[in-house]
Amino acid sequence: MRITDPEDLIFDFILEVADRVQRAFPIAFSAFDELECNAVNVLSSMFPSLYTIGPLTLLLNQSPHDHLEHLSSNLWKEDQECLEWLESKEPRSVVYVNFGSTTVISPEQLLEFTWGLANSKKPFLWIIRPDLVIGGSVIFSSEFVNETKDRGLIASWCPQEQMLNHPSIGGCLTHCGWNSTIESVCAGVLVLCWPFFADQPTNCRYICYEWGIGVEIDINVKRQEVEKLVNELTVGEKGKKMRQKIMEFKKKAEEDTKPGGSSYINLDAVIKSYVMNVILESHAGIHSFLG
Repeated sequence: MRITDPEDLIFDFILEVADRVQRAFPIAFSAFDELECNAVNVLSSMFPSLYTIGPLTLLLNQSPHDHLEHLSSNLWKEDQECLEWLESKEPRSVVYVNFGSTTVISPEQLLEFTWGLANSKKPFLWIIRPDLVIGGSVIFSSEFVNETKDRGLIASWCPQEQMLNHPSIGGCLTHCGWNSTIESVCAGVLVLCWPFFADQPTNCRYICYEWGIGVEIDINVKRQEVEKLVNELTVGEKGKKMRQKIMEFKKKAEEDTKPGGSSYINLDAVIKSYVMNVILESHAGIHSFLG
């Protein structure tokens, strides 16, 4: 928690959720045991009906779902040009930049990220929503466009899971939302963290200091830092060591979501637990009605 105002919207929301969780049955998390084992162990001692059933995207791949292919969790229309552009790039060479569907940045922060990416000399795919910048639209200088025209692509939105799993992606610059965090782990893609609000600073701390699969950019972003960390993550020795770690997490996530894995078993337990709870509540309601 990084606030001091007791009337803060997020603080109020967390208090409400914390109160409701006392009555929740069952409780399911989009995570897997290996990733958050310490927290899961502590919470399980307090809430016996707690289950990890993630990563949900990998779990979904275990069952046929042709009738669900037209559904999507994205809040923006996807640009398929991104995938075509990636096909022309070398393996693990592209930095994928996406600050999610709600994070906003100032024009000054945009400028620092812009020249940090340009000065890194690395190819990049940058997702820029129409409302990303506070107080106006995104306008790049002709100098930046000329500098990056052969190695940069700006898009409005994209199918993120497909992007992260493309062999050309070498790192992800993100706001550290939980969905983006889990998707990066599942794809084995290292993370450049620039958290904005809510759970994102906590996710960033785990990514960088607990799991060792990413590095943090200061909230007061500077182009020199962006340039340095992009290169450190994509071609540096630190990045190589981190890549080994994230591939271990990726393997464990895949194992946990296959038949017989912990998340696969837990999902079945959640369904059975929920159904049983509904049956018991229905019986209690009938008995109460009959007196």
